[in-house]
Amino acid sequence: MEQKLQERAEEYARVLTEKCHAQWSHSQREVFAVQQHSANQKFVRIISDHGNGQGGSVHSFINTETGGVHKAGGWTSPARDRNGKVYQAKYNLLDDDSFKSLLFNCDIYGSYLYAGNKPSPVPADFNVEKQIEGILIARISRDGVEKGSIFA
Repeated sequence: MEQKLQERAEEYARVLTEKCHAQWSHSQREVFAVQQHSANQKFVRIISDHGNGQGGSVHSFINTETGGVHKAGGWTSPARDRNGKVYQAKYNLLDDDSFKSLLFNCDIYGSYLYAGNKPSPVPADFNVEKQIEGILIARISRDGVEKGSIFA
């Protein structure tokens, strides 16, 4: 997997982690991560790791050739249509505008990856770091004390 794709996949996982922690205060151990990639894999998993060493569940798949982000259909492959073909990716990590839209629209449930959902337009002043800062501020105001941030 090329360097740019790897970095963007990790950034995607980081934003998902912060959104998870902001929404659920009890989820401080849960972290989204890019699962290790081997040379012959076509897809890499973004997994939700519960911190107990037993893994978790697959949130989404990233195509290592095209950079497309796909909703998970199970542990081994992305969701498929009734003809058995993988749904076309709505977001692409290698395209700057699509990547920005992905980070703006993503949520911990994967609903933004459904075929029928239309992505919300990204504001012109959207900045990932400002979005994460807003998430952290909301979490601090909710919990009183910031706990378990991955930025610590």
